[in-house]
Amino acid sequence: SSPPPPPSFIMPRTKPTPKRREQAASSSSTSSSSASAIAASTSSNGDQKGMVVRVRHSMGMKRINLEAKETVRDLKRKISKELKFPMTRMKLQVGPIALERDGQTCSELLEHGQIINLKVGAPKRVASKEHRKDGNQKKRPSKKRKGQGPEVFHWEGKSPAEIACNLRLANGSGTGDSRSISDAGERIYMETMAEHRMKAAESDKYKIVELLDPSDFTSSAVSRGKKYLMVDFSWGRKKHKEVAALYDDATLRGIILEMVKTHTTRRRITVKSSLKVIGARAASMFSPPLFWSVCHLYPNQEVREAFEDLIVEAIETMIKEEKEAV
Repeated sequence: SSPPPPPSFIMPRTKPTPKRREQAASSSSTSSSSASAIAASTSSNGDQKGMVVRVRHSMGMKRINLEAKETVRDLKRKISKELKFPMTRMKLQVGPIALERDGQTCSELLEHGQIINLKVGAPKRVASKEHRKDGNQKKRPSKKRKGQGPEVFHWEGKSPAEIACNLRLANGSGTGDSRSISDAGERIYMETMAEHRMKAAESDKYKIVELLDPSDFTSSAVSRGKKYLMVDFSWGRKKHKEVAALYDDATLRGIILEMVKTHTTRRRITVKSSLKVIGARAASMFSPPLFWSVCHLYPNQEVREAFEDLIVEAIETMIKEEKEAV
């Protein structure tokens, strides 16, 4: 006997397996539709109405719509609006070609869907007020501590004899054994400052101003009511400022005469030995008031020659006094 026929209510398969030819046909239809969309974006006369470009930056990708007549500057403006990057720091690049001309039309350079690489440069360093217009930086003023000012040298005695006695003690009577210098560091500092004073005086790199109101520098009893000098001098890259007592001409001659009497006699008249004690070099180290007073009172003469002339005159005065005493 034959098998019974299948029931009539069984439905056939509604989803047949697609074949490769059908897949190729569907892909070709999709490409034709995209081509027609691109063609639709073009007018009848061939001019492009608009395009979409993709901007690749450090945070990802951004699509930017462009009109046909928009320039590279307009593109940068839109990127700045969307991504919040300043236009002045943008660098746009399509492959190896950089978009540097802001006035050029984008339709001449780009195509629809093209990728643009965006690089954002570092911000420029803003010139501060301490920079000059030519770019050179001014030197910052040195910040001095409160209470720190110029070094002050007061009067070293009430009379020329007392000043000369103090100078002999400071200089160790020319032997180099100074009683006032306690350590080697202090002596090195004094020698350095003496060298700077001598070089500044010899090269005329100093400025002396006689103080009209020296009340700020007359705290000690021996200096009250006396005159002072404000001295600005420099040697090399070092600049110094000092305030020194001003010895008048009579006081100067009296000090040098008292110093010469201790090293010169009528039988042994030596200017060289006196120069070691009261010359320009010794005065610059042990008595800045005496040194700057000579520079101030004899501006048209070299400081070494001025001291030598004063010493020779003091020797002649001393010999004359000895003759009169006899």
